[in-house]
Amino acid sequence: MSLFGTLSVGARGLAVASAGIDVTAQNVTGAQTPGYSRRTLRVEQLPPVQQGALFVGQGAKAAGVTRAIDRLLGVRLVEAAGTSSEASTLSRQLSGVEGLFDATNTTGLGESLDLVFDALASATVDPSDPAQRGAAVYAMTTFASTVSRIAGGLADGLTGAEDELAAELDTVNATLAEVAQLNAAIGNLGAEEGPGDLLDRRDYLLTQLAEQVGATVQLKANGQAVVFVAGHGVVGRGDFRPLSLGTDAAGDPAVQVSMDDGTFDITSEVGGSVGGLVAARARIDGWATDLDTFAFTVANAFNTQHAAGFDSAGVAGLPLFDVGGTAPGSALGLAVNATIAADSSLLAFASAATALPGDSGNLEALLALEDDTTLFPVGTARAAASAIVSDVGTAVAAAGSDSTAQSALLSDLQILREGISGVNTDEEATHLLEYQAAYRASAKVLSAADELLRTLLQVGG
Repeated sequence: MSLFGTLSVGARGLAVASAGIDVTAQNVTGAQTPGYSRRTLRVEQLPPVQQGALFVGQGAKAAGVTRAIDRLLGVRLVEAAGTSSEASTLSRQLSGVEGLFDATNTTGLGESLDLVFDALASATVDPSDPAQRGAAVYAMTTFASTVSRIAGGLADGLTGAEDELAAELDTVNATLAEVAQLNAAIGNLGAEEGPGDLLDRRDYLLTQLAEQVGATVQLKANGQAVVFVAGHGVVGRGDFRPLSLGTDAAGDPAVQVSMDDGTFDITSEVGGSVGGLVAARARIDGWATDLDTFAFTVANAFNTQHAAGFDSAGVAGLPLFDVGGTAPGSALGLAVNATIAADSSLLAFASAATALPGDSGNLEALLALEDDTTLFPVGTARAAASAIVSDVGTAVAAAGSDSTAQSALLSDLQILREGISGVNTDEEATHLLEYQAAYRASAKVLSAADELLRTLLQVGG
């Protein structure tokens, strides 16, 4: 090899070492960046040249920078992120509602109904006693306010879920747009050796999309990502389809994806936090409906029986509770008749208009409602209240267990990714020393070749 060839080899060595230092520096500074994938300098030897009987090498060159990734693991991680986010969102939403039914710090649904029957039982000792009558009215007021309080909390839960759903979809659309822009910028430059910073940012956003809306992805070898939501393509190359929040035939919120000139309802198939919100809303709405049915049935049972009796003045009983004509909305508006609340003598405990003051015929009939098994499919009113509370507790516990399991699975996959794509700063420090040594050695080659050329020129002169 000529001295000029030696100079070229040394220069290439400097270039390789310099590139290695740059890659190492990027790894060290990117180690704490979410979604960063470790970079590796790919070095290739140039083909040798033949000089007589010898094949003389021309040194090496920096052929590219490779991201340390596993595309299959990346797809699994995206899917797991969506499933975990859906489970955790559902658990969080339901846990917020569970406190409404907690009888630890306030009167529970079943306990407030027990207070009514306990007060009625106490009144049988002396139905004409104003104190006993007042206690009965107070117990009924407590029951009505408890039902109304729980209904109001459920309504707030529904509103909160719907507001969060709308805000989440706005974020999803912004993320979809950025992923499409990154796809276009990446082009077909490759999933491993394309523009690493753009690829890392896009892959990080794909995980966010999975967390937000349960997106799944196809990561292609050419660097392109195709994104699906509920099985519908929403990002392809540089284009995306936005999601929107509409209403279905029943007037409930519906998640829709743009399709040509219209939209397609994907509410039942969406995942991520949006799917968790949809599922939580459906659960809360179901409990609100059950509570309305409970309030409507109990209130009308009391009103019907109360109307069959007579008050202290021998007048037929008024409705005990204010309740709507149909079940929807009955729980939120449930209240004791204001007239009776102001005058407990209007409680119709007597069975006849001409009965003695101590007559408890209708009071006994009101009390018998406690054991009436014909009111609800599950039996008594107390059993119906317990069924609602039990359903809430079971759903919350199941959602919590699922969230814990999915979170553990996601954590395992993240550890796997860290092992493949993460940056070990100790290793990078070692690489830095290696590249520094290589840089100094290449510089010495250049220095030696330069000195030999000077000597040769001096001899030639």
